[in-house]
Amino acid sequence: MNSSEADPGRVLVNRYRLDEVIGEGGMGRVWRGTDVLLDRPVAVKELTTPPHLPAHEVEVLRTRMLREARSAAQLSHPAIITVFDVAEEDGRPWIVMELVDGPSLGDVIRDRGPITIERAASIGEQTAAGLAEAHGHGIVHRDIKPGNVLIAGNDRAVLTDFGIAHLDGSTHLTSTGLLIGSPSYLAPEIAHGRSATPASDMWALGITLYQAVEGTLPFDRPTPMATLTAIVTQDLPETPNAGALRPVLEALCEKRPEDRPSVTEVRSLLLGIRDAERTSSSLTATAVAAPLSAGPSEPAPEDEPEWNPVTNSGTVDRTVNAAESAPVKATATPAGSGAAVGTPRRDRRKRSRVGVLVATAVVFVLLVGAAVTTVFVSANRPGDVAAPTGGAESQEGSDSDQADEAAAGGAGEESAPAEEPSQDDAEASEDDEAEDEAEDDWDFLTRHEDSSGFAVDVPEDWEIDRDEHKVYFRNPEGGYLLVDQTNNPNADAGDDWRDFEPIGSQNFSGYSLIGIEDLDAGWADDYVSAADWEFTFQGSNGEMHAINRGFHTDDKGYALFLVSPEDQAVNHALLDRMSETFEPAG
Repeated sequence: MNSSEADPGRVLVNRYRLDEVIGEGGMGRVWRGTDVLLDRPVAVKELTTPPHLPAHEVEVLRTRMLREARSAAQLSHPAIITVFDVAEEDGRPWIVMELVDGPSLGDVIRDRGPITIERAASIGEQTAAGLAEAHGHGIVHRDIKPGNVLIAGNDRAVLTDFGIAHLDGSTHLTSTGLLIGSPSYLAPEIAHGRSATPASDMWALGITLYQAVEGTLPFDRPTPMATLTAIVTQDLPETPNAGALRPVLEALCEKRPEDRPSVTEVRSLLLGIRDAERTSSSLTATAVAAPLSAGPSEPAPEDEPEWNPVTNSGTVDRTVNAAESAPVKATATPAGSGAAVGTPRRDRRKRSRVGVLVATAVVFVLLVGAAVTTVFVSANRPGDVAAPTGGAESQEGSDSDQADEAAAGGAGEESAPAEEPSQDDAEASEDDEAEDEAEDDWDFLTRHEDSSGFAVDVPEDWEIDRDEHKVYFRNPEGGYLLVDQTNNPNADAGDDWRDFEPIGSQNFSGYSLIGIEDLDAGWADDYVSAADWEFTFQGSNGEMHAINRGFHTDDKGYALFLVSPEDQAVNHALLDRMSETFEPAG
């Protein structure tokens, strides 16, 4: 199968012209396009696969994409993306869909922060209406999250990405025991290994609405295992912004699926909250505007209560921000656009030691369940371990300083004879030269400064891909580095690895543990805790070596996940260097 990516201007099956990329994900890219026959705008989803991917995994992705088209094509509802056509070209499916000219709910939350109760209730009700249509056709979406809810003009919510949806009676695409979907939105029953049901979509809708009004995920933790444990065992956290939505969120997030409300009940509840919030907002606006049109007011009688923007339910009233509720035009940001690879490197000798550590926030691709791929680092990289970056101070300029002193002394004054370089000076000079040579060994690395705030040196020819908070660096010859991040790090990286290892290891054929090691206290000045989990497993190309390194600050956790067919020394050296140059956000 040809996995090359298309170019702008290409016309598929003599009908659909590709104009510009407006989104990228684990399975491919979404184009803004034009149906030249009907002269209308369309969205075209392109399946992209790494060239080294085994044929059977490519077929799984192809089947999943066709399932997405079939699932959505069965449904006709304003809150569900409309599929117009499926074009076959280059042995790949291309899904031609309705173009929704607006951001996702995830984009809105990320760029503008939490939304109002009224807006959340409205978007939630529309999403529930779309789910009611899907459930009525026996389709469980299985991946409800803000990133899959598009916001069109007039705040119309459109549910998209049915790529892992399951139709009653159809064949499962995943192996037994593998989790499909985004871990932070998985229902407890799925975490226990049971099948998804319509009630599972209701749980995910509850998590989505929680994130919409609070700006954070209620059970998000640094590792998939910790997240799933919190989902199963922890109560819903406090919701200072949810107001009247709190009871609905609690109902949707009941641990037992049979205790959650039906989609019909949820729609009714959300409609009531939306209408009540609109009425309350209108009353607030009237009460605030009235004094502006009147003359000087008389003191209010003592027996009349002053206006208080608090409703009878005890929730603080919130007015809709006009700018927030206005439709937003879609903006396409190619993967990695936060900072182009190629930014000049800064002098890392002046930076504090940030590095041979990687995050407890690592998300295993096999558990996350986006396109399940494993890619590996090629072997043509330097094998020598780079020297430490904190070298001795330069001795340059000492001769010129002495010359200046001699000139300032005037005639008749003898300058002191120049001292022979000491052994320490000579050793320091040799260290500097060694460091310069070591720096030259890594000249193929270049600086990536990410839009989320972190920075890291990566090979300059590696391509960047993005899936929400995860950033992928792909070696065009076959390679893969994942950088992930979380705002809710756990207390101890080593304990996280030891808790997760018995379950995570089951996802790797021929798994063999090398060790889990708490990194030494030398990094304590920079990070709260850090640990390595190292192992080998049997991949499609033979034995693979994997390193997961974790670290976290008080309020931020990061992850680097590197798998390579190379020998362990080379793998360590490359990861060490990238880790050494890593700088967290803020």
